[in-house]
Amino acid sequence: MKTQKIENIIFDLGGVIIDLDMEHTFDRFSQLFGRDVRAKMMDDPQNHFFFHQFEIGAIDEAEFRHALRNFTHTDLDDQRLDLAWNAMLGDIPKHRIEWIEALAAQYKVAILSNTNSIHIRRFHEIFAQTTTYKHPNELFHNIYYSHEISDRKPNASCYRKVLDDLGANPAKTIFLDDNHANLKAAAALGMQTVLVERNLLRREQLPNGR
Repeated sequence: MKTQKIENIIFDLGGVIIDLDMEHTFDRFSQLFGRDVRAKMMDDPQNHFFFHQFEIGAIDEAEFRHALRNFTHTDLDDQRLDLAWNAMLGDIPKHRIEWIEALAAQYKVAILSNTNSIHIRRFHEIFAQTTTYKHPNELFHNIYYSHEISDRKPNASCYRKVLDDLGANPAKTIFLDDNHANLKAAAALGMQTVLVERNLLRREQLPNGR
């Protein structure tokens, strides 16, 4: 890793900063719906469509919940839907925050995440409860949530928006993600990339981490 050239470090959120386990959401929905919904939620193109629409802010929370109810043929209330949807969000290990704190003193650090308003509201709660910060913007210099920038990874336009806003040279920027497709798209624009095994960000994967 060419640490002498790095000026910017961009982190994915789920599976990198906060632990992520989609099985918890599949299990919660399966309990609520009385059947295993894992394959349907993963493979159905209709599901991907409204999930992606929610991730880019093209539909709001009420429309997403309505689509989810139609998709699962249930009439669950908002609270139970949100609890199940957020079940995939786990812990934020203290050592990760400590590493990022050290990096933020030397580099511009940012978040770029495919996400949605329901998940982010819960992430902010977890962040405030488990760190010394009230909000992630007290630690990160810039935060880019897909539903707020109306674009998502691995679209090249998504990365360009972030790089332009940061005023960042791609060659002096590291992007850490747990998704190969997202990293491939970032690398195509000249960014340095690091594949993070989900929930296993290691210190040596970060600049000056050894």
